[in-house]
Amino acid sequence: MLPFLAGIAFGLLAIVLLRLSGMSRDRATGPVMLVAIALFYPVFAVDHGGFPAFVVQAMIAALFTAVAILGYRTRLAWVGVGMIAHGLFDAVAHTALNSPAPGWWGPFCIGIDVVLGLWLLTLRPEPVRGEAR
Repeated sequence: MLPFLAGIAFGLLAIVLLRLSGMSRDRATGPVMLVAIALFYPVFAVDHGGFPAFVVQAMIAALFTAVAILGYRTRLAWVGVGMIAHGLFDAVAHTALNSPAPGWWGPFCIGIDVVLGLWLLTLRPEPVRGEAR
């Protein structure tokens, strides 16, 4: 339960810091977060030591990266949906016997992914000064 609660807490902290710093106004913030979060599983697969697992995890990360790019170029709501979908992926990957991630990662990532995903679904980044809306 602690990893899940920590994920929620860190997700909320990230939102507060992104808003206070003004970074939440940047259209790329959510997509970059989704790409970064998706890349953890290939990194865990490298540590786990199996090339086949790495390939599978890299392909999954590429799909989430494609969603991030789609959301950046069209509607940011896709990024929020992608982040929540990654949380669901974490729920499934966490229960898989051959998951390359540490046991605490799944619950932690579910917490942070859902919090960030819900926030991204409601986020309306303001244009940077001088940029057209």
